Amino acid sequence: MSRAAMRTAVIAVTASLLAAACAESPDTPGELTGPDSSTGTDSGNSEAVIDLGDDEIMFTAALSAFDECESLLDHLRSEYAERVGPWGFEASGRHGPGIPELAGADVMEASGVVTDDSDQSSTEAVRAGLVEGVDYSGTNVQEAGVDEADLVKTDGRRIFAVSDGRLSVIDAAARRVVGSVGIASGFSAEMFLDGDDLLVILSGYSSLYETAADDGDGDGSAEHEQPVTVVQRVRVDGDIPRVVETLRMDGTYVSARSVGGVARVVTRHDPPRSFPFVFPQGGIGSEQAAEEANRAAVLASTLEDWLPSYAVADGASASSPVEGSQRPACGNVYVPSEFAGFGVTTVMSLPVGGPLAGDSAVSVTAPGDIVYATPRSLYVATSAWIAPEVLEDEAIRQRIAEDWQAAIHRFDLTDPDRAAYAASGLVPGRIHNQFSLSEHDEHLRVVTTTGDLWWGQDGAEPSSQVRVLRQTGDRLVEVGSVGDIGRGEQVQSVRFTGDVGYVVTFRQVDPFYTLDLSDPENPAVVGELKIPGFSSYLHPISDDLVLGVGFDADETAGVVTGSKVSLFDVSDLANPLELDVWIAPDDYNDAGWDHRAFLWWEPARMAVFGISSWNRQTAEAVALRIEDGSLTEIGRVDHAEGCQILNMGMAEELMHDDHLYELWETLTDLNVIVCEPDESPSVVDFDCRPVGWTPLDWVFEEAGVYDLIPGDETLFSCDPDPDLDYLSPVPRPHLDVIVRSMVIGDELWTLSYSSGNTQESPVGKLATSDLTTLERITLIRLS
Repeated sequence: MSRAAMRTAVIAVTASLLAAACAESPDTPGELTGPDSSTGTDSGNSEAVIDLGDDEIMFTAALSAFDECESLLDHLRSEYAERVGPWGFEASGRHGPGIPELAGADVMEASGVVTDDSDQSSTEAVRAGLVEGVDYSGTNVQEAGVDEADLVKTDGRRIFAVSDGRLSVIDAAARRVVGSVGIASGFSAEMFLDGDDLLVILSGYSSLYETAADDGDGDGSAEHEQPVTVVQRVRVDGDIPRVVETLRMDGTYVSARSVGGVARVVTRHDPPRSFPFVFPQGGIGSEQAAEEANRAAVLASTLEDWLPSYAVADGASASSPVEGSQRPACGNVYVPSEFAGFGVTTVMSLPVGGPLAGDSAVSVTAPGDIVYATPRSLYVATSAWIAPEVLEDEAIRQRIAEDWQAAIHRFDLTDPDRAAYAASGLVPGRIHNQFSLSEHDEHLRVVTTTGDLWWGQDGAEPSSQVRVLRQTGDRLVEVGSVGDIGRGEQVQSVRFTGDVGYVVTFRQVDPFYTLDLSDPENPAVVGELKIPGFSSYLHPISDDLVLGVGFDADETAGVVTGSKVSLFDVSDLANPLELDVWIAPDDYNDAGWDHRAFLWWEPARMAVFGISSWNRQTAEAVALRIEDGSLTEIGRVDHAEGCQILNMGMAEELMHDDHLYELWETLTDLNVIVCEPDESPSVVDFDCRPVGWTPLDWVFEEAGVYDLIPGDETLFSCDPDPDLDYLSPVPRPHLDVIVRSMVIGDELWTLSYSSGNTQESPVGKLATSDLTTLERITLIRLS
């Protein structure tokens, strides 16, 4: 088929699909049901949802595999050759931001690397009878029985945390680091724990050199950075960690889940940046010539160009290349019936406490974005791919923005050795995050938002729907739906629990919706509550109570003004109530984009999460107690030490005279830092001097700043370095942002990472506090 013919066909198919999707929606929520499972016709008023027939579900969702590698290669060549242009794969858009290059074996200490693969395990915590949820808290996960990789893990006796290229072991009783080992240096690291074994997953970039290309210097070589994922198995003998094996694979780390001690690691591999494309050099016909040359290069490609490679090595080496690299078996590579985007999503099954065999890889030739799992299933959601030819038409481009689609692929996890591909389905709209999916009684519930998310006068009003899918053969087929949720608003959070669901949308106020999902073929919206602000994370704490963590907002403009926690009474789904609220003006929290930052400790009826304010230069963990239908702040924990930005808002309260107004303006223009005794600030691009050496000491005196300095702490005034040729930013000594909380016995442990523009290398810190009073006991630097 010619490109012109293909363009016509794609537009025709897309237009017909979108035409079926553009139906008006009634204004009353909760009255709509999806297609009848037996007849395929609507069993109720379905104008608020977009119905898809079997043929349309096949559009991008169904997958198939090739028995022979030659057939797979022919398919990949054909698909990519049709979509290459004079500038290469310019429409892929799947490359992430640059992150530090993975270090090689030199980051490892020789004493921390072993090749022994003994299966002996002490598991002292288990023998001591420690129980998660009773004696200590674990990672906050979405589904019971499905562990999620995290920055820190504990077994109630030891704490394992990663900081600055090292994995540290902390004895919880002794409150000190008892062992550490160097690991591959990357931008991020998460881990699983199983007895005395850890599986550490790191993501970063590896520099590759393409000698056939020209980087503009005329030397015939160019450097390219390719995303890589490194998995390292660490054995902990007593308290001493040792790197046993390292698996290195091409691609960006997406997410991971562990069921029964088997980790399912999901990565995404994009078309290589080092591909030998040529680019237009100017002149008549140069773009056409470049496009033809690039198409010829794609048609001459091999499977090595498209499929991710992986290799396992004894010890800690994460350098590239690695001898004996492999790729997913061709029979385990699944392709959509229609092109679904650039890239390959791979699911690899790796035992946390066993050898890192890489032959379990199962791949889908589509980019994966969202991962959700239950003990029996793993789902990977991918966004729809739209041909650039289609996007040339303004009208169609607008309709595509309004009627996006997402493909969902299910993998069966019953085999511990491999995640077997099971089925696929297609749903209209965008999926907010993993909490928008939920499997219950062999049905998958999905919340999506259709319409133009950046709604303007020419765009369709966004609204959300719940769709219920059931596997039939190798398809996920819709059996029920309800729509018209949050018209004109975007989804901020979703939570399912059994036959009940909750959805929060937001534009100016927060509609909190309750869902009855007891009949999969007739889901219903049964209740709605409108309140200021919105919840970005929902956490059921009983059958009748849901905690919402998010943000307060101005009711008129919807402008976020600080953090907010709401306690919802859902005992009557038709009449949800907000029993109590807690608000922290100007503070930000991470619970909405990282639910693992939230801790619910049931024995104490206590919620803990981090809050921070860059304006006030504060970072803390706040603990709230929930009892008798109310929220009570127990206290706060911080990791502050050394030098901190002074909270000048406190000084403002000391001013009572109008003539001090100009002094106040002068004071707020200064950069004031307070340090503990024998400490001095080390701030990039700033000259810091103790107060007492400046001609503005009288400003501090009259403004009452000295009254804010307790004990023998020292006050510093920091000015931009006069030798610099550019305007320096405001100095920002490290702010220890608390990202995790956990309970061990009668102590609250909190993990922070530093940020700012200090010369000091950012490191992690662990603090332990009394669980009742929150008074700090110990602060440990993970250095």
